[in-house]
Amino acid sequence: MRTGSSRPYRRPAQVFVAVFCALSLVSVVGCSDNSPVAAPTSTLPAQQPDGASTGDAAEVAIPDYETDLDLDQKEKQAVEGALVAFVGYIDTINRVFSSGGRDLNDIENYAAADSLESLRQSASDLEKDSQYMAGEYDYYNIRVQDVGIPSNSSDKHTVKILFCSHDSKHAVVDKGESMPNQPKTSLTILQTASKHSGKWKISNQELWSKKCE
Repeated sequence: MRTGSSRPYRRPAQVFVAVFCALSLVSVVGCSDNSPVAAPTSTLPAQQPDGASTGDAAEVAIPDYETDLDLDQKEKQAVEGALVAFVGYIDTINRVFSSGGRDLNDIENYAAADSLESLRQSASDLEKDSQYMAGEYDYYNIRVQDVGIPSNSSDKHTVKILFCSHDSKHAVVDKGESMPNQPKTSLTILQTASKHSGKWKISNQELWSKKCE
């Protein structure tokens, strides 16, 4: 088994904390039993908004991941890019939903396609209903399920990421209310990262299993 340590990448200093799960968890698509191999993380520059300065960037570690795939160097680079988008996308979810859907600044940095549309719709619903997300949308047990790198198009590269999240650690509540007590539950979620004009973004998110170890 290969193991690797987390090495930092550069991203904007503002790290958003607080979370929500109601984004595009549309269907239970199955669950697989993998025998993962711990894969090393590495250093990548995070995507910067146009005109953004990297001078005030903070170092944040790409999360460790596991996979049973035999990745070549090009596939490892794709996974690393996808994981930058993964972290940025979850940070974006946390920021948008904890603000009650009001803070939509730069949501296109890490979200695209179905995920971007769902993010906007969920934010609109929260603001309309005077609600926000209390608690935290977290992630753990990250597993790379599939890497697709067709040779004929760099914008059709995809990485599928399975991960666990504590579903009981966040809740949609009315403004002014606090996080309720909930039974402990965890979900397995599948995200698809894909390239859009050369940048890795999360294009889809769906429920994989209602259980997670």
